[in-house]
Amino acid sequence: MPDADGGLNAGASTASPRVRVLPIALVALLVYAALAVLFLQRAWFSSPVGLADGSGDPQQTVWFLSWVPWAISHGHNPFFTQHINAPVGVNLMWNALAPLLALVLWPITATAGATASYDVLVTADLALSAWCAFLLIRRWVDSPLAAWVGGALYGFSPFLVSQAPSHSKIGFAVLPPLLLLLIDDVAVRRRSARRAGLLLGVVLATQLLVYEEGFVLAVVAGAVVLAVLAVRAGWPETRRRAPHVGRALAWSLPPLLLICAVPIGYQLLGPQRLPSVVPGSSVYVTDVANLLVPTSAQWLSPGFAQSVAQRFSGNSVENGAYLGIPVLLMMLVALLRSRRRSLVVVASACAVLLALLSLGPQLHVGGHTSRLPLPWRAISALPVFGSALPSRLFVYVDLAAAVLVAVFVDEVVLGAARTPRLRLAGAGAMGLATLTLLPNLAGAAQLAVPQFFTDSVAVLVPDDSTALVAPYSHDGTSALPMVWQASSDMAFRMPEGYFVNVDAHGARRDGPPPTKTATVMLRIQSGASVDVDRAADLEEIRAELRRWKVRTVVIGPMPNQARMLELFTHVLSVRPILRGGVWVWTDVQMPGSARAATRPTAER
Repeated sequence: MPDADGGLNAGASTASPRVRVLPIALVALLVYAALAVLFLQRAWFSSPVGLADGSGDPQQTVWFLSWVPWAISHGHNPFFTQHINAPVGVNLMWNALAPLLALVLWPITATAGATASYDVLVTADLALSAWCAFLLIRRWVDSPLAAWVGGALYGFSPFLVSQAPSHSKIGFAVLPPLLLLLIDDVAVRRRSARRAGLLLGVVLATQLLVYEEGFVLAVVAGAVVLAVLAVRAGWPETRRRAPHVGRALAWSLPPLLLICAVPIGYQLLGPQRLPSVVPGSSVYVTDVANLLVPTSAQWLSPGFAQSVAQRFSGNSVENGAYLGIPVLLMMLVALLRSRRRSLVVVASACAVLLALLSLGPQLHVGGHTSRLPLPWRAISALPVFGSALPSRLFVYVDLAAAVLVAVFVDEVVLGAARTPRLRLAGAGAMGLATLTLLPNLAGAAQLAVPQFFTDSVAVLVPDDSTALVAPYSHDGTSALPMVWQASSDMAFRMPEGYFVNVDAHGARRDGPPPTKTATVMLRIQSGASVDVDRAADLEEIRAELRRWKVRTVVIGPMPNQARMLELFTHVLSVRPILRGGVWVWTDVQMPGSARAATRPTAER
């Protein structure tokens, strides 16, 4: 480990004088932002603006971005809601709420809508993550271009371009570079423990209020980095520096507790709280083959590669561990050429150890699971830590890779003492890496909100009453009714929704509890055959509508809409009206017995 004056940069070349950082940093941010907009052009340049990715998870996040401002401005608890899963409600702190992001984006949500806020968030995810990595790496390399390359590799890594459009809070990866910067300040450069500790507390609190799982992963990654630094330093030096690190950690606690006490306290002690461990650590793991095999997220992904990638466990969004042969070779060359440089040794060791942890409790190779136990097995047995998905730890591997590639570019491609042949070879490796990592453009979808939810809902739906909306929302395949509810300014509650909750026995349940109404509606949505004339089923559905205190039933645009209309015409024994692009039953009264079904007609 280098001395305090040199920090991790001890042994680096000083051939090039440093230039003013601020203008270069601003240029770097603008270029990263332009690349992010280019990647998301299908969302930004459609008319009207589309929702990045457009699937159920982004639709759910649109609801969360709308809920927090609405709840605060209307005097409601932002951490709990009965607007979905009515009348029981949902503890939103166990879900993907990200309250801090919703607050920051409130002005955009209020003026341009939550869809625009989501697209801004995804764009900022990529641009700011790359920029923070640039600022971190800039302290260790002479060339701004080398730092820019490292930032781009991190901010537009396969992990982030896969996660950000679908899981915007996971794509908000500005915290890992800041965490490493603070570790360097405290453990290596021995700067003010109080200042660095307070900043660390704010960074960790921000991580908690954006992406709670990211806090757990930050603790794991931080422990790995500190352990590598300790081994590099040796026992006498580590013992000398440990009190300073301990003071910084102690100073981090006040801001962390002050900022997060209320939301985390409500999560752990409030209603509808979940068990501490959520399964998934043996499924969402890094497959060793993914390091070399690109997925469909990459532009250069031949058919044989995709056939291998399809066998990976988890799903395509979570399989973002691709680095490729050119990047791995540049990392290896950086290590071999600069093996006496502490930065390179520490970054290499961290990359290997964090990649090993990201493999999960068992080894996965090309979709095949081995019985070989891995270190994550010990972590997965711990409370809270066992809920983290090991594959998401790979963002820290990407950060270590970005540091090593930046060193490669700085010393091999741009170094003044290098031969033209070596520079040419390095530039060729950079070109190949760029080609293999080039992502496909992010998908997008325009969310059609029927006019009813913006113009007519206040007239036809009693304020803050319960409405049943079709298609029935219960998981990531059908979150559109939540977008419609948000577009109505939360004018009604729903007994449905896409969320994580607990059942009557305190066990985790995804979505609302099973009911006859849900079963029949979901069968109709899927195209399955349903006998809508069965009196027993109709009476059970009516009883559930009474229990939910449903005052309005709305059938929006959906597959098999005619069959859904037929079902509720039988259930309610009255005709709906067509208003603002939806079929609606208002002032619902449950009939005492089934009457002859009548055809739905449009309101005159």
